[in-house]
Amino acid sequence: MQNQPTEPQNEPQNDFWDLGDDDLDPDEAKESSQPKQQPTDSASTQDTPAAPLEEILSDLDDDPLPPALPPQETEPADPPETTTTPRRYRAKKTGQEATPTTSIEKIFIGTLLAVLVGLALWGIYTYSKAAPNGNLAEYKEDFPIQGESITIESVETWWREPVRGGDDPDVGVVVEARLIPCASIKISEGGSSTLQVSFRDGEDQLIGDILNLSVSNGKFENGSNETLVYATDGFTNPTMINPYVNQDITPWTLAIVESADGAEPIVKTRIEANRKEK
Repeated sequence: MQNQPTEPQNEPQNDFWDLGDDDLDPDEAKESSQPKQQPTDSASTQDTPAAPLEEILSDLDDDPLPPALPPQETEPADPPETTTTPRRYRAKKTGQEATPTTSIEKIFIGTLLAVLVGLALWGIYTYSKAAPNGNLAEYKEDFPIQGESITIESVETWWREPVRGGDDPDVGVVVEARLIPCASIKISEGGSSTLQVSFRDGEDQLIGDILNLSVSNGKFENGSNETLVYATDGFTNPTMINPYVNQDITPWTLAIVESADGAEPIVKTRIEANRKEK
């Protein structure tokens, strides 16, 4: 049995699709690749009437506006830092040097100092002359105080109202006096002399009378080494004791002079701002 050659079977469908691109027309291929645009209905577009302007505006008015955004606070920008360059100054060199003090300048300085010292001494002298009795206020209260013949052991001072009646009234006190200074004087035993006692105001003016106290062998006339004295004048207003206590009034004083008139007092003590009754 002979084998007969078989002829290849050509399928007409495969041969149709196997046509190459060369068999197609390029223009036709481009037209076939582009999509076809559908024609618009121009007639329907032209026939549709446009909406009136009033309706458009009313539609805009009916639509609510979007809420306004809150304003954003902008922080102020920091000013640019400016750097200042310090200025440099050049010191000028002077050719002058410190010269020693000349003799004329020394004489002038010495004279000026002498004038200043002289003015200071003159001021002190003028002030001392203007003080009462030509002296500054000076108190002698460092007890005991030794006199020529008598030694003052102590002195106590105070204020009181004058006694106008009774068994022991104050003798010689002026009627206007409402408050008078008083003192208690104590001496050492031994010695005989006379003591002059006076009361003086803040201007060192005599107040009342001068009292003469005789001392014999260290005893007063009352037979004791201690005695009481009082001024025959004083404050006409008893309320004057208040400024006296507050030191608004210059203190009054008690002065004791031994023997001769016009001699310097051996005792000058202040009248204390105390008040007692007799």
